Amino acid sequence: MKNFQNKANIVRVSKIIRSFLFAGLVLWIVMTPMTLIPTIIAFTMAGASESRYSHCGLPLLMVFCFIVNLKLFRFFDRLKNGHLFDAQTVGNLDGAGRWWIALWLFESLFYAIGHEYFQMASTAYFGGGFFAGLTLIFVAWLLKEAQELQEEQALTV
Repeated sequence: MKNFQNKANIVRVSKIIRSFLFAGLVLWIVMTPMTLIPTIIAFTMAGASESRYSHCGLPLLMVFCFIVNLKLFRFFDRLKNGHLFDAQTVGNLDGAGRWWIALWLFESLFYAIGHEYFQMASTAYFGGGFFAGLTLIFVAWLLKEAQELQEEQALTV
């Protein structure tokens, strides 16, 4: 009975988190094209190298954010559907962590180059995305190991 209650709680919480992530997906889909408009305007203006640089990277950052949000959405969608901790579900969590680290790397390079060559005053928050991505990868690895232990235990019984 306890396992059934735990599964029901996981499904209930997953529905709520999935709803927030769906709203995030809609937001990223709407916002990414909206950042292309200032990018096009910046490229038509003459001599605005800092403006061109800053507007060029924003759509790419938003694409990375969209992919991370999509992977997390798929993870919680599979949990909501009752696919607890199978390979595809854990793979989505692992993929979200890897894309989050890629986002952190791109963002770090983007702001470092902008600060160095264009004397942009904006600074990035270095570290948050890296540790969040590592945490997701670690949790996915932990779930994979737990799944393998459970399979071994089922074979020996």
